[in-house]
This record gives sequence, structure tokens and C-alpha cells, in this order.
Amino acid sequence: MTYLFINIGNFHPVLVHLPIGIIIFAFILEIYQRIRPKENIGGVIKLAIGFGVLSALASIGTGLLLESNGAYDEELLFRHKWMAIGLTAVMVILFFAKNSKQKLLAAIYFPLFIAANIMLTLAGHWGGSMTHGEDFLTKETSSKNRGIENIDKALVYNDVVQPIFDAKCVSCHNPKKAEGNLLLTSQTEILAGGDTGSILDSSDLGKPLLAHRMVLPLEDEEHMPPKGKVQLTPNEIDLIHWWLENENCFDCITADLERNKRIQAHLNELEEDTSTRAVLAKNLAPASEEWLANLNNSGIPTYPLNEESPLYMVNLANRKNLGEEVFDMIAEYGENVVEMNLGYSNFSDSLVAVLPNFENLTKLQLQNTGITDKALAEVKKLEKLESLNLYGTAITDASLADIKSLTGLTDLYLWQTDVTDETITTVLAENNNLTVHTIDADIFEATELLPPTIITDSYFVKDKLTVEMSYPFDDTAMFYTLDGSIPDTTATRYESPIVLTNTTILKAITFKEGWGQSDVVAANFKKRTIDYDKITLNKPPHEKYTAKGAKTLIDLDRGTRNFVDGKWLGYEGTHFDATIAFDEIKEISSVSIGALSGPSDYIFYPVGFNILVSNDGNTFKKWHTVKLPEQKPSSEITMDFFDLDFKKTNAKYVRVEVKSVLKNPPWHQNPGAKSWVFIDEIVIN
Repeated sequence: MTYLFINIGNFHPVLVHLPIGIIIFAFILEIYQRIRPKENIGGVIKLAIGFGVLSALASIGTGLLLESNGAYDEELLFRHKWMAIGLTAVMVILFFAKNSKQKLLAAIYFPLFIAANIMLTLAGHWGGSMTHGEDFLTKETSSKNRGIENIDKALVYNDVVQPIFDAKCVSCHNPKKAEGNLLLTSQTEILAGGDTGSILDSSDLGKPLLAHRMVLPLEDEEHMPPKGKVQLTPNEIDLIHWWLENENCFDCITADLERNKRIQAHLNELEEDTSTRAVLAKNLAPASEEWLANLNNSGIPTYPLNEESPLYMVNLANRKNLGEEVFDMIAEYGENVVEMNLGYSNFSDSLVAVLPNFENLTKLQLQNTGITDKALAEVKKLEKLESLNLYGTAITDASLADIKSLTGLTDLYLWQTDVTDETITTVLAENNNLTVHTIDADIFEATELLPPTIITDSYFVKDKLTVEMSYPFDDTAMFYTLDGSIPDTTATRYESPIVLTNTTILKAITFKEGWGQSDVVAANFKKRTIDYDKITLNKPPHEKYTAKGAKTLIDLDRGTRNFVDGKWLGYEGTHFDATIAFDEIKEISSVSIGALSGPSDYIFYPVGFNILVSNDGNTFKKWHTVKLPEQKPSSEITMDFFDLDFKKTNAKYVRVEVKSVLKNPPWHQNPGAKSWVFIDEIVIN
């Protein structure tokens, strides 16, 4: 019989919402009638109050049965119960007072109705506190990580297991509400167990009761957390099982316990990135697309550190025309800029006053600029600075005090400056986290020969195209090839501009005695024999990367490795499809498509192409198909042309389908997420 009563009592959370809704509805009707007294709805209001009384009585009855299980805080239960009983009594009085001719009842009716709503609020609050905890209204709604900075030093119970209990279990197993007389708020209470004994000791089930109940079917009455509550995630279940398998150690750190790759992956997800950039990324909103496009269109390469990051890197290296107006443009979102490269530019003491506008800079490159010790007075204001490159500047020992004030500095580059070894030793002695790079191997790597700069007005050849190459140092030789082969010092030495008349892959290096040769730089020049200006996108690009629309594909202006430069059409999780129309039927035998790859930003080269032809623009025939393998693991940003040669055919319309990989490959850091394909030029010959 007790079991039956308790089960009937379990309907209390369902029934309790009826009087709440009905009483509030009746009060709203009462207010409405007082605003518009001509509306005769007194009978409706009295009927609503009557139903409110009946539903309140049903709620009280089931509540009295439910309290017998003893799982609730006695003080909260007392308040909730008697406030509900008092509310019901008041509602009975309101029922008889509505439309009453007695002056006393008529006088107290409306004030009593206001009091009933106050009582309703208090009874509901205390009931909610019993069910969800007293801090239910004030606690943070999102689950908050405790901020594990080093997962290998984390306490398994305190830092991994207890936060799971707090988020998913403690609302029903706390001193105010102890279902089954089980508390999960501390080690002592967990070890004490509840009505069914210890949840940690192995039983006739062959495993601890906790491990058993977590994996029961959701419909099972003993499944924990119960149906209707926020459930444990698979990762959380794995971590609790791991803790139990290691004898539910309360004092161990994670490094003490064996774990497989899956458990290690779960643990790594709990580790909070507390680096300066991570904190900034959480607190800053992304800059506007308009700002970003304006900078890039003005020749100020600016791009996010990664996809969707609100932090940006600005590259002004080698610029010889820097002025305050350039930095004013950047400063609109100066707080979002965390990295700035000013190396080899005309930046000097006269411009250094602009730096404090970028208070969140963590990396600043000033190598081979005209700054002196005076500049450090402004640089030292950048309190978040972690990396500072002063290589090849006029910095001296006089800058010691300013450098020492940069307490967050971890990397300092001082090669070819007038800073003495004694000063370097002093700086290192006062900052154990600082590495000063002077003539070590890594500084030579950072300043090894760079490839030459290829200078051209276009990457497309109509009749002929002149291409030049340059390098800032006169004592460096440049060598190149025009057949796609890798150049060395036996290749053609650059002496004068190169004239191209056909499709050409130009590859070049620099060479200097004692330094060796640079990496290879390549440029792909395309011969274009057919002119056309009509092109239609059969699928629209993503709204973030629309560039000039369809004209982007035929404007003869190649995109750069910066995918936000406004010269790329971007497609997320879908294929590319466009149709080119000629003025008349043309003979064609090749199509070249320009694409970008940046795996770190979820951008991958195409995995296939379809070329379809038509003479009427309605019926297309598939003429050529190419399938390519998925990209191999890489983080390098590259761009290339995909040349599709096929048997000659005549057509007035050419449809180009570019197949995207659609999802990040298994080797990617975020496998399965939607990937991008970026297209910029289509050349038909």
C-alpha cells in the first residue's frame, strides 16, 4: 500500500503545474476586467478560481503522499507544504468573495488575490529548490569547467569525477534532497553510501552499483540519472568507469593511473587553455568582415589566426611606405590584433607611438627596422607581449630596464644588435621563462635566405607577359626554371625580365656563398586563348566568401594564400558548379581551375572535376571526368591550378563541376566537420 501511495505521489510534479497556470490565468482575467469593466467575464473568472482550488487540492494530496519517501530537506518541505495549504485556503475564500454582495468580502477580494499570487510564487520557489537545489535560479546555466591547466597533475576525483557528479547527480543527492539517502557532495558521503549500500563496492552484479546504474536502459527505473534529467555523456561514463577500475582512488593524480588513448583523449578535452591568446579569444568578438576586407583591399594583409578566431595577424613586412594612416585603419579593431610583423619596413621611432593602440599584441616583429632605444619606451606598454624580435636594430644596453619590465616575455631576438652579453645574462637571471635568441642555430633558421619575389601584373598570358624577380640584397643571386623542374645553381641565372608567351610554371631560388640556397618559390602562369565574359554560378558561395561573385572566376586576378583577401569564392560542405557561355561555338580542349588549400582552416583541394558541354545551354553532355585522391596530412597553405586536358570538342556552353571533399578527413584535428573548397579562376583553351 505504501508503494502505491508513493507512486501516486509521483504525479505531484505533474499536477502542481495546473494550479500555477490556472491561478495566474484567473488573475490576468481579473486585471483585464478592471481595465475594461464593460466586459462581463466575472463568471469566467470565478470558474477559473474554482478549477484552481480543485487542482490545488489534487496537488496537495499527491504532495502529502510524496513526502513520505523522506528524500527532501525538512525545512524546505515544511515551508513548501504549509505555504501551499495556505494558498489553497485563500483561493477558497476568493471563490466565495468573487461577485459577493458582502462588503467585507468585496473589500478584501482584490488585495487577497494579489497575496495569493505572492504565496504562489513562494510555494513554487521552495518546491523548485527541493527538486533542483536552492541555487537553481542563481547558478550559472552553462556547465563550467574548473579550469584544469595541466591535466597530468590533476586530481582524478577532485578535478575529473566530482565535477561530473556536481553537474549531473548532486541536484538529487545533496543535503537538501537526498534520493535514497545517498549524498554525492563529498568523499565521506560517497563512501557512506545510501539505502542500497555502497555505490563503489562490487556486488553480485560483478561491478560497483554506480557503474551498473549508469549504463542501464534509459527506461529502467534504476537508470541514473533518471529519465528527464540531463544525462551523462559517453565521455563522462568512460571517465567514471576508469576511476572505478582504478579502485576509485580519491587522492591520485591522473599521471599515476594507467589510461588508454581514448581515456587520454577525454582527459585532454578537460584541459583548459589559459594562454593569453586563448583568454582573449574567449572575451573578444570577431572583427567585422567590412574591416577585414577593407584592410586587405588596401594592401594590408590581415587574417584570423584560424577559422572563426576573433584574433588577427597583420603582416606589414617589407613595406617602405608605412604611415600613421595605415595603423589608424588597423586600430579600429586594434584589440583583436595579437601579432604584427613590421620586419624590414620603414617603421621607426617616429611611428612607435602607434603601438599602444594594439594592447593585446603577443608577438611583435621589428627586425631590421629603424627603431632605437627610444622605441622601447612604447614597446614596454604592451603588457601581453610574449615574443619580440629586435634582430638587426640599433638597440643597446640602454634598453635593459624596458626589456625587463616585459614580464610576460618568453622569446627575445637580439642578434646583430649592440646589446652586450652581460646585459643578456642580467635579463635571463631575472626572468627564468625568457629565452634570448642570439647566434644560436634557430636564429640562423629564422634569417636564412628567403626565395625571390616574383613581380608580375598578371598570372595570365594573352600574347606575351613580362615577369620580373627581385631580392633586397645585391650580393644574392637568383636562379630559375620555366619547365616546372626544381632549380639549383645550374639553372638559368636571373639577369633581366622574363618574357612568357605560353603556359609556364616558373620556379626560382636565391643563392649566396656561405648561406646556401633558399626554398623554392613557384608561380603558375596560364595561357588564355579564348576570351569570354559570361559566367553563371549554379550554386551560390557561402555568404562570407562571395568576392565579386561569378566575375571572380574570369577577372584574371588570382587570389592569394590569404583566403579572406576578397578574391576567392568559398563553398562550405557543398560542391562548386558554374556555367561559362561563349558568344559563339568554340573549339576547346582544356580547362584550368584555380584552387586553394589550407587544412588548418578546413580548406582542401578538390577531389574531382566534371566538364560538361552544350550548344543550346539546356542539354549538357558529360565530356570529361577526373577523380583525385584526398589530400595527405598537411598544415601548409598552398594554391594551384588543376589542368584538365581532354579530346577536342565544339561547344558554346561549358559547365564546370568541382567536387569538394565535403568533410574534414580522418587525419584532421576536427574530423568529420564540414570542409571548404575555394575557387578563384577558370581558364578555358
